Amino acid sequence: MKRFYAMLAVVALVFVSSMAFAADVTIGGSLDVRSRNFNDLDLIKNNGAGNQVDTQERVRLDVNVKAGDVKGKVSIENDWDTWGRLEQPQANKANNGTSGALDLREAWMLFPVPNTPIYVKGGHMLLQLGQGWWFRDMKYGSDAWVVYGDIDALHLGFVDVKVHEGLTGSSDDIDAYVLLGVLKIDENNKIGIDITDAYDRRAGISDAWAGPNPFKKIDLQNIGLNYTGKLGPVNLMAELDFQMGKASADGVVNTNDVKFKGNQIVVQGNVALEPVTVNFTLARGSGNKIGDTDVKQYVPILDTDMHYTLLYEYKIANKGAVDLLHGGTQGGTSLGFANTTAISAGVMFAATKNLSVGGDVWFLQATEKVYDVTSADPNDTTNELGTEVDLKLNWKLADNLTWNWTLGYLDPGKGLGKDASMGAQGVLSMKF
Repeated sequence: MKRFYAMLAVVALVFVSSMAFAADVTIGGSLDVRSRNFNDLDLIKNNGAGNQVDTQERVRLDVNVKAGDVKGKVSIENDWDTWGRLEQPQANKANNGTSGALDLREAWMLFPVPNTPIYVKGGHMLLQLGQGWWFRDMKYGSDAWVVYGDIDALHLGFVDVKVHEGLTGSSDDIDAYVLLGVLKIDENNKIGIDITDAYDRRAGISDAWAGPNPFKKIDLQNIGLNYTGKLGPVNLMAELDFQMGKASADGVVNTNDVKFKGNQIVVQGNVALEPVTVNFTLARGSGNKIGDTDVKQYVPILDTDMHYTLLYEYKIANKGAVDLLHGGTQGGTSLGFANTTAISAGVMFAATKNLSVGGDVWFLQATEKVYDVTSADPNDTTNELGTEVDLKLNWKLADNLTWNWTLGYLDPGKGLGKDASMGAQGVLSMKF
């Protein structure tokens, strides 16, 4: 790891020495150590294949630049390098390299168009639309152009995202084009709309939907409405999405086009009652009935971070989400509320100034019935996905040092499996 840290320091010094004469340059970042212990992720008790135990380390280094109205940022990281992987014993120093690889997380520039109220942002950046339940790429970032401007309380923008680059020179990319608007109603409330056309020339639409493609291309439109604000004592966020478009048949494996008809609604809120904060989530993502030929299930494009539950959506395949585009195989993780209806309630208690404890209870059902995986009859169906309890401990050890833990227990319903799964994840994080 020493060579890696030295490389980071050299990169930072190069940026500072080359740009400090013309701009304000600040350097920051984080050092994170993550401990994980997951058991029975396959929902089969005492099956070692469903266990995951490791300690990992991540380093992020940010360089922020400002010169007049021009801003820029470069962020590099090694993403969760597992301790001990490819390391050699202390007695053998000939080859003690690690598997951690440097990569760009952000690399963008932002500037105003001269003599106009329009700004342009271009490069590799973190992006999400609305509340982030349709499109969210806040982990690795996306290559994009963003053009925006403000007219009084109205914010207008256009986004051109390169979601995926296939073979260079081949027409097999995924591009998304977005028109968006956000209206600030008052100091506490704003509403927004985003209209996306995701044009997928390889019929993959996101990394979660992998497999053989019996379609020539996908043209998927998503219309999203969102709200952020405060209603009395309640801090509220809401998102409503509708999908349309089609997957065009390849004429060989599939001779029929498939239409998209998915929708979702997600409402989240919290109420601060010092020293307790109460929070809740109500969410419903549409699904496919068994035998449907069109995609009525909601199809999100999300990153691989934890979105709401430690186990069900983050670590265990969402079996409620059936991938009709690729032969009806079971869906995977990071699929948001695809064919999932979820209700949660939780509390966080500030035990001291630096220590908060609490948890969330999630009640999960398949929006449309799925096969009962616990039944010997292959025709049995159910809506039951289970109940998950996630306990949380957030500990602030110093102004720039936190140690946050989440412990999860999933009691699966008939649509997931027979045996419970448990997991714990802790992240020790130092900001600088």
